Amino acid sequence: MLVDALTRSMNVPTVNLGMALGLPAVTDTWIKLGVPKDQLNPVPAMLLGALNLTPIEVAQAFQTIASGGNRAPLSALRSVIAEDGKVLYQSFPQAERAVPAQAAYLTLWTMQQVVQRGTGRQLGAKYPNLHLAGKTGTTNNNVDNTWFAGIDGSTVTITWVGRDNNQPTKLYGASGAMSIYQRYLANQTPTPLNLVPPEDIADMGVDYDGNFVCSGGMRVLPVWTSDPQSLCQQSEMQQQPSGNPFDQSSQPQQQQPAQQEQKDSDGVAGWIKEMFGSN
Repeated sequence: MLVDALTRSMNVPTVNLGMALGLPAVTDTWIKLGVPKDQLNPVPAMLLGALNLTPIEVAQAFQTIASGGNRAPLSALRSVIAEDGKVLYQSFPQAERAVPAQAAYLTLWTMQQVVQRGTGRQLGAKYPNLHLAGKTGTTNNNVDNTWFAGIDGSTVTITWVGRDNNQPTKLYGASGAMSIYQRYLANQTPTPLNLVPPEDIADMGVDYDGNFVCSGGMRVLPVWTSDPQSLCQQSEMQQQPSGNPFDQSSQPQQQQPAQQEQKDSDGVAGWIKEMFGSN
């Protein structure tokens, strides 16, 4: 499932999803999050982090997600104060809706799973009651940098570790940048990140294959839908055998490619495309 792919930083599902949505749609989402357009090159490598971004540009994107989809322009300069205490300049960023609140919530919830049981679980074990969200990152075959984005109830923090001379660091996101974030938290007073789901987010059960079920299921995941009952019934009908042993349609291996494509478009991939758009 996609939530597991992000939780474990799996590359192949990430690339498959990005190519299914289309590079223009992925680029458009980055721009909405606040990344400068001139830093985006719509090639498949971008799906694995081949972006030349500064820490403040990365922080801008995660600020939008952490704020429920509302983007407020970041600035390295907060204020200018004269010697006599007079404020000469002060930044008052105005937030605006950039991406749907539902999309931001689902992304942030999944980032909590990264810390709880994924590549950031060492951090989660240290702060089990804070429900922190995070994402590890390692680029260029571990040569030049590792990243970590950490989010608590009030602050987005970006840490980067690398060498300007492009020599190997022999670090991953969890062992390099995340360890610095963990030291940072030790000298702060982080607040719990308690998520409140927006409208049209429903907790739904899923089976081992990732299909929605109306009752029970292997686990419960948040889903963006205004009609969870209809969604789970539709999923169960697609999985229900006909009862006729001679009916070839009840055998998944005999399905035609067109039928499988239709099933995918109506299932999880369908609502993912509706969430982020596709071309």
